[in-house]
Amino acid sequence: MSDLTTCLKYKGYEGSIEIDFDENILYGHVQNLDNPNDMVTYEGETIKELREDFEGAIDFYLSTLNEEALK
Repeated sequence: MSDLTTCLKYKGYEGSIEIDFDENILYGHVQNLDNPNDMVTYEGETIKELREDFEGAIDFYLSTLNEEALK
């Protein structure tokens, strides 16, 4: 049995799951960032690719925040 969820979750962050039928891709953006001016997006052609890109985008975002905090 498979679960239908409306968002991806990773390290406390949630991301949307959207479909572009014209481009034949899945995509989304992180919805609960601390700074509302920040934008983190991701995409993939499969659910697996979407999840991997989402998690990679979160890891990159967090590393960027850590680098800026050290300045």
